[in-house]
Amino acid sequence: MADEARSSVDEDDDPTAPPTITAWRASSADPYAVSDAEARSYYAGLHSKPKLIYRTGKEKWSPPRGPKAQRRLKELCEVFTHPITKVWNHDLGWKVVDVMNAHTICFTTIDVVRFKMVEVGKAPEDEEDAEGKEDVEDEETVKAKKPDVGPVTIWIGVWPGSTSATAAHHTAQGALALLRDYQITDVDIDYRESLYMREAGPQLLRHVPERDPLYDVISPLTPAPGLRISAKARPNTQGTMALYLAEGGKSNNLLGLMCRHVLIGSMEPNVDYVRHPSAPSRDVLLLGERAFLDLITSIKVRIGQYNTDVNNYKEKIKKIINVDVEARAARIKIQGLLDEAEKAMKALGVLLLRIQKDWKDPRNRVLGHILRTPAIYLSVGDHRFTEDWGIFQVDRAKLGDGFQDRPLTNLNIYCLYLGTKLTPREFAHKCYPCGNANWKFRYPDDRLLPLTSIITDELMRTPDMRDINGDPCLLVVKNGHATDTTIGHATGIYSIIRDYFDRSVEQTSMEWAIINHDSKSEVFSKPGDSSAIIADIRGHIGGMLTGGSGRTESSDITYATPFWWLLQRIKTNGFPNARINDLV
Repeated sequence: MADEARSSVDEDDDPTAPPTITAWRASSADPYAVSDAEARSYYAGLHSKPKLIYRTGKEKWSPPRGPKAQRRLKELCEVFTHPITKVWNHDLGWKVVDVMNAHTICFTTIDVVRFKMVEVGKAPEDEEDAEGKEDVEDEETVKAKKPDVGPVTIWIGVWPGSTSATAAHHTAQGALALLRDYQITDVDIDYRESLYMREAGPQLLRHVPERDPLYDVISPLTPAPGLRISAKARPNTQGTMALYLAEGGKSNNLLGLMCRHVLIGSMEPNVDYVRHPSAPSRDVLLLGERAFLDLITSIKVRIGQYNTDVNNYKEKIKKIINVDVEARAARIKIQGLLDEAEKAMKALGVLLLRIQKDWKDPRNRVLGHILRTPAIYLSVGDHRFTEDWGIFQVDRAKLGDGFQDRPLTNLNIYCLYLGTKLTPREFAHKCYPCGNANWKFRYPDDRLLPLTSIITDELMRTPDMRDINGDPCLLVVKNGHATDTTIGHATGIYSIIRDYFDRSVEQTSMEWAIINHDSKSEVFSKPGDSSAIIADIRGHIGGMLTGGSGRTESSDITYATPFWWLLQRIKTNGFPNARINDLV
């Protein structure tokens, strides 16, 4: 999702404007319509607060009653082991699309999910306490805590105001009949309103140790993947660089991978772009205008925080008037904290002046130039995925000393930066909240997760990872411009998305889907995270983030192009020897 793009990419577009259709307006006479209270509360707990239109499930819904009544909250769950997983991706999913088309349903996304109920009123467990309790829970206790998970649901998103409950009902009956042809009779179908959005000089600085006062603010100017990128021609549209690639063969060029919709706006013709040596270059910027101002602001805020600490420490020292041993020890301790805070303020002040001098001019932030980007197409090839990528050549001199002459496969850039938003303890707790999982995670000391291989199509559908209940799971992580580091759950069934161009022309495609970690966690992605690489927590590359869906910019589901497919497309479109490192 680029910051200003597809629904957000282009300032001229209205993300809530539906394509050219005859919009339906709610009517109390619709015999299949749910109540307004159910429509607005049924998906309580989901981040984008989608509105229910129609559902086939038998779950009885009743409004909360009483002065202290609370709505029942839901979370999304992934699907791996149901029989639908064996037929959806290459056959059944597209037949459901045919049913939608036959009834002229203006859908945006079709996902296959489960819903689980969240306990209301239970305070989140303190992570320090949880860490101490992990090893004492026996198998019976874990089974007793297994969440209340509902049936598999085909979750259909439609443009707001475009579909009546009656239209949804008739279409759902056709889809249920189709499922019966596959001997599948335990799947529900839900319709909700939802949008699909594409989430669109000087040398870079070195990484610094965790105790360095610059640690929290310097990462946007270091060479790790996840750099905040804009096209020079579109400095207000921000995305995230996915990966570095070695061009390979006889070339020692270093390439950068991103989504096309970040690099080239939708107002330009949707045609292949290949740089001609004699033509002006289309430059790629490190930090667009907003991202640069955000960096400056973050440093100023940090200086202000340290200034507050300095004043507090000075006041505390003034109040220590006793000269006994205990008072002297307290004074020495506070003086040490004061010295550290003043040192940090000075270092941040020097960094601020350096950035304002060296990086303010956009010409000094040029990281490279676009080499090739195919036109955006959906439903490409036998797997019918999305073609939305671009390659730019990275100016190796920009990466700093030590990067110019070394072999590309020896550079410490083939990694995923885990950021500073989550502490190592918080990150690890989200990765395995119980000690009996069949895999372990070790948080890297430098916060750089090495990328060592690619998640195959088979492992996306049947992962070898298990959660605390012994069920298949695929825990993934990304670092993006808008939401930094987030953890989510990939699903075992590809979702179907439909994008509308010029309000009337639509294309339909499959995407790898990721749901938010849980109802208490931040959303996995927002506009501005486009192109971020998504990997599992063992460093296996999964996909490149392209968009998300929800009723608002808070996505309930994030979508990505599988990297096992994307790398092959890159190889067959101008970069036959492209690779990540010697292993990939």
